[in-house]
Amino acid sequence: MSTGPFLVVSPGSVLRQKIVEELGISQEALATATGVSRLTINEIVNEKRAVTAEMALKLATALGTDPELWLNLQQDVDLARARAKLGAMSDVRVLRKPDEDGLEDRAAE
Repeated sequence: MSTGPFLVVSPGSVLRQKIVEELGISQEALATATGVSRLTINEIVNEKRAVTAEMALKLATALGTDPELWLNLQQDVDLARARAKLGAMSDVRVLRKPDEDGLEDRAAE
């Protein structure tokens, strides 16, 4: 998925390129391993269905990855789509400037 100047890699493209094409794991085999339908896997691969937290856990277990990988990829896609849809958000009034009171620093601790 491409949104403007940034390339966003979707969970579906990772499944398609790395898992199905490079490792030779079929969508059917992945569906069976994760306990979901082949249609569910196909929709994720073709970017028609989002990866949920539950699916991220299933993919991570079946493929020996971390669920955060799948959720982070999905989050990137979701944010890119929202940014493209909302644009500059000129209709939103700023109530607090970023890092105005150090909240971001405290959240990282």
